[in-house]
Amino acid sequence: MSSMKKFKKVEKPLSQTRHYSLCIPTTLVSDCRNLSQITHKVYQVAKFASLFNVSEVVILEDNSQASGTKKKISTAKLILALLQYFVTPPYLRNTVFKENFRPYLAVASKLPRLSTLPFTRYQKQDHGRYREGLTVKMQKPTLTRKRGTGKEFKQTKYINIGKAEALALQSQLVPINARVTIDTVTKKIVSPQEAYGDFTGMDSQYGYHTRIASSFTDLFMKGPLKEGYTQSIYVPLTTKDTRIPALSSLPAIGTSPNILLVLSAWETLLLAFELNKDQFVECQGPHEFFDAQLPCPVATSDVTDTIPMALTTLSTLF
Repeated sequence: MSSMKKFKKVEKPLSQTRHYSLCIPTTLVSDCRNLSQITHKVYQVAKFASLFNVSEVVILEDNSQASGTKKKISTAKLILALLQYFVTPPYLRNTVFKENFRPYLAVASKLPRLSTLPFTRYQKQDHGRYREGLTVKMQKPTLTRKRGTGKEFKQTKYINIGKAEALALQSQLVPINARVTIDTVTKKIVSPQEAYGDFTGMDSQYGYHTRIASSFTDLFMKGPLKEGYTQSIYVPLTTKDTRIPALSSLPAIGTSPNILLVLSAWETLLLAFELNKDQFVECQGPHEFFDAQLPCPVATSDVTDTIPMALTTLSTLF
């Protein structure tokens, strides 16, 4: 027994040194015939995004698709709602999603929770010390206001954490309708890093952030990060020549590179650029916005098949 070695705990390096933003087109669900098929496809995207700790998922609208349908919700908004639903704790879903959205979430409500989400990794029944919460209006504000001012009280100390009563913060006031992480012992808002460690997505977000890019400009200019994207990589869904150099490695850029991965058919990007090209002076085409392209090991036009292959390949390049 004396010859047995005592193993040291190996600290895992934080994966936060790189933030991956994933851009998918609305053509993701173009081959789906009903809500069930759409939901299951989006569920796969959410599953891979949480598995690979993707920071942001961007839905790029394909403006070439026909819009003369009887749908009450656009394809982009439906994908967005489903992506957000899958990263929302069950006890907050009725609060976050309005009643008119719920018919579109009927299939999603029957699917398993994503086990890789930071706030469900160690808590099977949502009874851990740290919980996700939604700030709600104060019924009795502690700050008095003069009558007749008409000013709305936009801060609160009450958090809906899925319990019978809202949790009251000890010494904090925060904006209403905000998603926060709560330490239920100290009754304070904490950072996702403090609560969940290295599985938090963006520094200020939970899981992944979602947004819609309705134009080529929006894709690059309206991200949630003030410093923007430090690298942009095109992941082709077709074999068409794009004049974008192949990616061989990921050089370190600063301490926290923000890498945008765009998974799309080239025709979709070309159309989006043409509709927006007056915004880009002396720019010859969408290829000028990408640093490199990353062809997948197996050629496929299916976005849900491409995502895990692209992210796995990237993980081997550093």
